[in-house]
Amino acid sequence: MSNISNFHIEDRILFALAEDKKITEKEQFHRLKNEILAEYKIPTGPSHISLLNRFSELVKSGKIEDELRIRKVLRKRAVRSLSGVSVISLLTKFWGCPGKCIYCPTYDGLPKSYISDEPAVQRAEMNAFDPFLQVQNRLRSLEITGNAISKCDVRIIGGTWSVYPQKYQEDFVKNIYDAHTLFAQKEHHFSENGKYSPFEEKTTKNENIELSETLEEAKKRNETAESRVIGMAIETRPDWITIEEIKRLRRYGITRVEIGYQTTHDDINEKNLRGHGNAESILATKLLKDAGFKVVAHMMPGLVGATPELDKSAMKRIFEDQNFRPDELKIYPMVVTPNSELTKLWEEGKFHPYEDKELIPLMAELQSYLPEYVRLNRMYRDIPAHEILAGSKTANLRQVTEVAMRARGLKRHDISAREIRAKGNSPDDAILEIDFYEASGGHEYFLQMIDPRDRTIFGLLRLRVPSQYFSHEKHFIPELENAALIREIHVFGDQIPVGFTGDHSGQHQGFGKKMIAEAERIIHEKYPSIEKMAVISGVGVRGYYEKRGYALDGEYMVKRFVHE
Repeated sequence: MSNISNFHIEDRILFALAEDKKITEKEQFHRLKNEILAEYKIPTGPSHISLLNRFSELVKSGKIEDELRIRKVLRKRAVRSLSGVSVISLLTKFWGCPGKCIYCPTYDGLPKSYISDEPAVQRAEMNAFDPFLQVQNRLRSLEITGNAISKCDVRIIGGTWSVYPQKYQEDFVKNIYDAHTLFAQKEHHFSENGKYSPFEEKTTKNENIELSETLEEAKKRNETAESRVIGMAIETRPDWITIEEIKRLRRYGITRVEIGYQTTHDDINEKNLRGHGNAESILATKLLKDAGFKVVAHMMPGLVGATPELDKSAMKRIFEDQNFRPDELKIYPMVVTPNSELTKLWEEGKFHPYEDKELIPLMAELQSYLPEYVRLNRMYRDIPAHEILAGSKTANLRQVTEVAMRARGLKRHDISAREIRAKGNSPDDAILEIDFYEASGGHEYFLQMIDPRDRTIFGLLRLRVPSQYFSHEKHFIPELENAALIREIHVFGDQIPVGFTGDHSGQHQGFGKKMIAEAERIIHEKYPSIEKMAVISGVGVRGYYEKRGYALDGEYMVKRFVHE
């Protein structure tokens, strides 16, 4: 066996890959790698992770040119960035919850409804719930598997965000921005055998890094950082959404809010001690949309008192009733876990959750109700099977229900079912399509770039004319007075890092620019008295809108119209 060093063989493989521009697929690369290993009589070669690490070192030293093609070939777990962004989930520390919901498990030291074996919880515990350390650990995990981290969508989880003290909230968010901004300054090291585990590296705050003194400074620095926060979400309860809360969320840079409808049957929510009903959900949805936020609704089939037919009627209502119509959706079927009030009911034989034979056909039908403008984010919590006392333990519920849908002739039409991801559709075939609907007292326009042959989606824009335009009320946020709102722009496809040009994914094809121009045209022609367009922009994409004539006004990017 050759005594060639690990770095030498890595360099030999990487330089060969850089030289052969025809290698664009993993299978082609594996053939090249095996040929080189055979040449040196090495049975097992370096891992993709160590090759990626060495590639980054060679790029930094100027010995090899950085190529998106090479990063894609070496990348592991590509699905993490195929929606155009990398998702960073962070857990807040335990602070109690005002809710008394009977189904939420309660564990010492954890936010209500979370279980210690969930991956995001493990990462949080390992980093003492410090947001800075959680972010850096997650970024490193994505980086070493070859996923781009220049555009990050942050999700703050841990239950009802609104109950946390404002100082804790502000410090938590400031640390999120700083962790992204300062990530490039941190040195990372592999173990001697060239392997890496994100749960082994001890992430620390280096004394030499310069943390921001204020939240405003942290946001400003992140606008031009290598790793930018392009969106941020929190979880809270509908009955905690107020005008003051909304203003505070915008100051933090929040762009998306997750709230639990659970069901549209008030009597069922009451039986489960939810603590609110439809009135609170409808008001929260309206306030959030009128401030530009994307609304993510949580629904729970199988609650105490529910039946499959009642669950179907609840799902139908949230899209048929203009008072609801959320932008995104999570469906969490009820399961029985330890340490909840529901556990007692189940033990006493007073509650029986849906089993797979009942749940799978129900979930299949629920998905068929979803319109094209909604995105189905999740269908199952990351609860380990051993923590489920009763109910479905099918972790791949989405895949199983897709099989059931095909068997019944049903089809999904929502956004996540149509994303370009790694499909072969060409952006050259994309056309712009516009769907109008009324929602929460306002007008909504859903713009999407699609391949008309199979409706694969490359990008979308959500345009809202807020309810104040029709009620003639003064807007509760001065910057949004007499303004139309762009609530979301998202271009799908493989995430292309800042500084790289586009390929055959949806990104960097000019789709965003085209949809913005069309949104502005719609307002000009249909609502001539509206004076400006406001965008609820993530901090990390403010520069994108500046290039298109928008300027920061309060916490929104705003462009005033010039009427001839």
